[in-house]
Amino acid sequence: MDAPAPRPDRSHSHPMTLALAVLAVALVAAMTIGFQFVRDPYKAWNLSVVGALALFAAARLGAGYAAVFTLGAVALKDVCLYALTDWWEPAPAVFVGFALYVALGYGLLRHTESPLRIGGVAVGGSLAFFFVTNFAAWLEQAAPYGYSLEGLWNCMVAGVPFARGTFFGDLVFTGALFGAHAALSRAYFPAERVVTE
Repeated sequence: MDAPAPRPDRSHSHPMTLALAVLAVALVAAMTIGFQFVRDPYKAWNLSVVGALALFAAARLGAGYAAVFTLGAVALKDVCLYALTDWWEPAPAVFVGFALYVALGYGLLRHTESPLRIGGVAVGGSLAFFFVTNFAAWLEQAAPYGYSLEGLWNCMVAGVPFARGTFFGDLVFTGALFGAHAALSRAYFPAERVVTE
């Protein structure tokens, strides 16, 4: 008896999707290096690709691939930053934040190409990352906010200027990755097209 033919959506070969994820990792390194040469007023717009990469890889490749690509991108970013500035500080909350992106991408975006849903999940990932990392900064007392609700509020408010690059980067790069995947899967890689629910 012959084995059933594999369904296109169950294919284990994803060359285009893998290439997009690798391109996103390379962009993380390029932007990390590039931002070291940007003048101070514009450094606050430190656009981030990592959240978009985590959402995309989880939705289109699976949680395991997403974890590898996300960890690889963060490690590469940290190596580039340390090579250029001699500064590195481990931040466990950042990994928790990116793990939430992976969970959101895997849980909510695997079977959709809806721009509204993808954009909504990207905003949700940005918000989750913001609250997790700023809550951790408050717990660590990165600045003397004080262990009170007012101190927590002040910590959150102080984090807003740093979050705009995350929010903008998540929307732009999530749209670019998912949009490129949708277009390329229709034009050149039909086996990688998403089977929507």
